[in-house]
Amino acid sequence: MKQELIIIDDEPKAGRLMARYLDDTYNCHVFVDPVEAIDYFSRESADLVITDMQMPNLTGAEVLEKIRDMDKQIPVIVITAYSNVDNAIEVLRLGATDFVKKPFDIEELKITIGKALNVSILKAENSRLKERLKAQQAQDDRYRLIGTGGNMQKVYDIINKIADIRCNVIIEGESGTGKELVARAIHFQSQSSEKPFIVIDCGALTDSLLQSELFGYEKGAFTGANKQKKGLLETASGGTLFLDEICNISDNMQTKLLRVVQEQQIIRVGGLEPIDIDVRFVVATNQPMDKMVQENKFRHDLYHRLNVINIQVPPLRNRLEDIPLLTDVMVKRFAKKYNREIDGFDQSSSQLLSHYQWPGNVRELSNIIERAVALSDNKLLHLDEIPISVQAPGQQDDSNQIDSDQPTLAELEKRYIFKLLEANNDNREKTATILGVNKSTLWRKLKEYSE
Repeated sequence: MKQELIIIDDEPKAGRLMARYLDDTYNCHVFVDPVEAIDYFSRESADLVITDMQMPNLTGAEVLEKIRDMDKQIPVIVITAYSNVDNAIEVLRLGATDFVKKPFDIEELKITIGKALNVSILKAENSRLKERLKAQQAQDDRYRLIGTGGNMQKVYDIINKIADIRCNVIIEGESGTGKELVARAIHFQSQSSEKPFIVIDCGALTDSLLQSELFGYEKGAFTGANKQKKGLLETASGGTLFLDEICNISDNMQTKLLRVVQEQQIIRVGGLEPIDIDVRFVVATNQPMDKMVQENKFRHDLYHRLNVINIQVPPLRNRLEDIPLLTDVMVKRFAKKYNREIDGFDQSSSQLLSHYQWPGNVRELSNIIERAVALSDNKLLHLDEIPISVQAPGQQDDSNQIDSDQPTLAELEKRYIFKLLEANNDNREKTATILGVNKSTLWRKLKEYSE
């Protein structure tokens, strides 16, 4: 099938001459009036446009601009009698694919057309490849949850049932269990997977910052608001907004969020007009939200709006059977990251990893494996590359064990944080990194412990 060319030249003979030489290879549509050509292009498809530079009604530059408004990719060749370098650079800057001097050599024109069409085909193929890679990445993201045990199967079953139901979801689980991965799995297995998935850590922002990030603001709404900014709620419209550490937001922000969840409308800070949105809310917390509601620490009406579906992510100690699979995947991931040839852990190390209780959950396991891979010179990872706290917790004095008296989960978390602080010489930034939380979350927890 011949490719379609549009030729625009206010000199009828010039346009007909081009068409006569090109008709054997292409279907040529010749226009004297550039306005008619633009109208035709808006209704019909074409593979390439050739336009003269100096014409009445519209100049070649104006034709180029209108075509680019409709199609960013179609190749456009400009024919110009003004063959100086400045003119050539200008048409290329405006978005022309190439230019040909007038009077033109027909063989030169054919070569230029062929080159432009080939580049266009390559760009289209590249774009398709990028879309395929993007889709593959999304597919990979869906299955970053790792585990085949019964506790994880329950999580998978819920995800599969609700993925295409745009209901709100609360995900509960200890720090480091992979709550964000569950949220991503819900989104990327849904029919809205091509829509935005926006993450915001409620524990990392003050009330005013959280409000401006969520709702956006109008120009002049406050000092420093030099231009209008779209909020994350608008950006997430059609997709999913994941609010991590939802229990950290204030009563005032809970009230504002309640109206958004109910009405699916927002008003930017400093604005007056409501803006409709379509957002699925998935929120996460490492605290039991029903208990917080009972203690009047979280609004019951917002809780019930969000708690359409509740997913409990099991701690790693309740799915130790998944550790060999998790370890294998993580070793391969970090070996690739650090360019190491590593096959895995030796038998003794594997057994040790499978029996440790993992108070820091999957995040702690990941940190330990990353450290071992980064520092190892061997193809097999050994016991001496695993921290002593994991190697022999039972050999330490009872007074130093964080779980010697079977504490509650909250107490276990507190002891683990203080143990890490002590091991890191009270370096909070390093401790927060190991815990996999931001510094503000660590600071808040330490403040709670001191009250």
